[in-house]
Amino acid sequence: MKRIFLIITILAPLFTIAQTEHDMFEFSAIYYNGTAKSTAMGNAMGAVGSDFSAIAINPAGLGLFRKSTFLFSPSFYATSTESNYKGSNGIDRTFHAPLNNVGITWTQEMNEGALNSISFSLGINHLNNFSYNSLVNGDNMNTSLLDAYLTEMDMNGINNISALSNYSTNMYSLYETDVMVYDDDNHEFVPLVPQGNLNQQYGVSKTGGTHEFSFATGFNFEDKWFLGVSLNIPYFEREVTTEYKERNLANDYFKYWDQEEYISNVGRGVNAKLGVIVYPAKWLRIGAAFHSPTFYKIDETWYTDTYALFEDGSEFFTTPNSTYSYTITTPYRLNASTALIFGNYGMLTADYEFVDYSKMKASSYDYNYSYFNDYIKSLYGPTSNIRVGGEWRWQSLCFRAGYAFYGSPYGLDKTDLSTNSYSCGLGFTHHRFTIDAAYVFSQRKNTYDLYSQYSMYPAYYQDSDGEWVVDNTKVKETTNMNQVVISLKFRLD
Repeated sequence: MKRIFLIITILAPLFTIAQTEHDMFEFSAIYYNGTAKSTAMGNAMGAVGSDFSAIAINPAGLGLFRKSTFLFSPSFYATSTESNYKGSNGIDRTFHAPLNNVGITWTQEMNEGALNSISFSLGINHLNNFSYNSLVNGDNMNTSLLDAYLTEMDMNGINNISALSNYSTNMYSLYETDVMVYDDDNHEFVPLVPQGNLNQQYGVSKTGGTHEFSFATGFNFEDKWFLGVSLNIPYFEREVTTEYKERNLANDYFKYWDQEEYISNVGRGVNAKLGVIVYPAKWLRIGAAFHSPTFYKIDETWYTDTYALFEDGSEFFTTPNSTYSYTITTPYRLNASTALIFGNYGMLTADYEFVDYSKMKASSYDYNYSYFNDYIKSLYGPTSNIRVGGEWRWQSLCFRAGYAFYGSPYGLDKTDLSTNSYSCGLGFTHHRFTIDAAYVFSQRKNTYDLYSQYSMYPAYYQDSDGEWVVDNTKVKETTNMNQVVISLKFRLD
């Protein structure tokens, strides 16, 4: 118990800075989004090569290109999130149409000793999609979010207005709008919101995604050994609007309060990838790749709007725009892959990826993140990503299917935020032109505490026996993602 209290006490000041442990994961996570061929095969392309998406997984795949190509892949996402809170259901949807990738490859025949050819590529791959809308809605008969806030203020000695203004913009905004008032006699903050008998709503709207600009080189040795290296500049933009509302179910003086927070993140980074593919036999390919950590510099802007309605009027308060810059280091990744080749008829492929999210770290020149990084290390863990796929060819047509599992960032034995994806597609080639199409259905489940989105402290209430107990504010979410990808590829020589 003392250790838990120590962690909470240490982390409380981090809530004055906008980034959270979930942001760290979101900026580090990769869900490969590429060509329609790769997508249809579950992105199990590490040993396949000769596909622009494969370069993002294993740059040695560039060495398998025989001809120069140009390719681009538009896509369409439709995402719905269903939530359950206090026995009530909520649902929200979002739509997004990013460009999955665009790129060019060119190959130079060498025929000098063992080196058959050198290939180069330049382009952009889509690595993560942030688009997400959710709505949580339920009646809480026991507590308010202010109960968690008041506990947090008490445990951290926030007992005057000046200390509150320096501690938390969200909490100070509630004071400015009279959601809670200051008792000068007792030197404490008193909420005007009742404890329980409230309708609570929590909504999140996210837009943006992660892309990676890449320059890669691949080498073909005797059509048996293929080596590749890439230098990459990943970048992302994310906008998040979060709204929390509590409405009094009774006809009292206090009616409701509503707080909306806007956060914008822009990140730029750098990493490198190394890979190899070997042909032990004509029907077998084996690949391996190493992805270095990505070093991101992130610029963040945020502000908060708070509105409160009472029987005799309303109050509104907007915080000034705040900005902050910091850096994060994402985990390294290890990839192993294999492909069984059935002549000109098709293939079966499988990829395994290891990543340890406990290796994520944050830093800045004016803030000590050591305690936060220790918390990240204790919260997250190593996990495995598994992808399998298949392709069957008939004349000019290709039929494809795949499956991908992205493990939970909390560890191998956890399920929260793990993702299952099922895919299928087909392709058609006519002379120098190829068109591919793919459909993917993905599902991700998550469980979180509603109040923990704002405070590390729980809210307590007295049960029927007069005992003080922690309020259960668990939210269960299921996110379903539907994606369609079309790829157009042109052979240039």
